[in-house]
Amino acid sequence: MVVAVIGGTGHYFERNVIMRELEIKNVKTAQYHDFNLNQIYDYIGKSEQSFEFQRSESVSPYRSGEGKLSVNFYTLQPGKSNYPYHQHTGNEEVFYIITGTATLKTPKGGIEVSEGDVIAMPPNENGAHMLTNNSNEPLFYLDVHTVDSPEVVIYPNTGKVRIMAGDMQKSFKIESEVNYLDGE
Repeated sequence: MVVAVIGGTGHYFERNVIMRELEIKNVKTAQYHDFNLNQIYDYIGKSEQSFEFQRSESVSPYRSGEGKLSVNFYTLQPGKSNYPYHQHTGNEEVFYIITGTATLKTPKGGIEVSEGDVIAMPPNENGAHMLTNNSNEPLFYLDVHTVDSPEVVIYPNTGKVRIMAGDMQKSFKIESEVNYLDGE
């Protein structure tokens, strides 16, 4: 199955610094942090989907300032999704399902994924995705993705685009385009 998520803290940096140290982490002893995207971004409570998860940044350019790979362990509780349905235009992403089952929304429809599945998502329209745990048990998975800047993420269901460059992150409706020379 070929189908890339923004798994970072919201900071995308220019990366020319390679990793210098070996890092070894264990999913069983990793420290997880709760994330609720609805509380962060949906001030009015309009979203019908619940975007909540626990994440452990195991290897992170955001934390170390080195490298171009982000490696995170995620826990997705029943009824929750990781991020809104989206596609990357620059960064590649791979999910490895450690335990549990979920539905992976793709351009070809929903695909059930389970323990042992590896999902590699290219940075184009074929890589659009959203992972939702529709089971009664937690889903544990590994997310590995490249971290390049700038990154543009497209949200096909809502007609939005998110631009991330350095510390800047902005979301726009695609139809809000302006003339290239507007205001110049």
